Amino acid sequence: MNPNDENTVSLSVAKGWIDAWRAKCPDNCKAFLIPAVDLVEVLNEIGLLDDATAATAQQKAKDESIDVRAYMAIGSEDGGPVEERVLLVGTQKDKDGVYRDIIDGKIDGVSVTKSDTISSGIFDVTAPCPPYCDKLSPLN
Repeated sequence: MNPNDENTVSLSVAKGWIDAWRAKCPDNCKAFLIPAVDLVEVLNEIGLLDDATAATAQQKAKDESIDVRAYMAIGSEDGGPVEERVLLVGTQKDKDGVYRDIIDGKIDGVSVTKSDTISSGIFDVTAPCPPYCDKLSPLN
């Protein structure tokens, strides 16, 4: 695990934040499965990935049945304000067609991470709107 990764949270913190969301919003959605190919397309669209790199990444996501799950959560970081959050985790489709969460580089204790640096695999990289809204967006 990489304890210096400021964008990850531990499994215990994530579970607390997710439990808080589910207690406050029991009838709401728990999470979303997001196709990795679509995330790559967004990164390509905004110019972070060139077309060739994006095409390679999308093909790899398809070939390896990799997507991302976004969990709804509520929590406070370092004593800051309690905010709604979205926690992202990588997933991989199993033989039964279920996309399984990759936590600490593993699925059910079996290593699946191909990176040299392993974090919790639970990423808190969102900023809620408000206050981080685009007031001129037609979607706002």
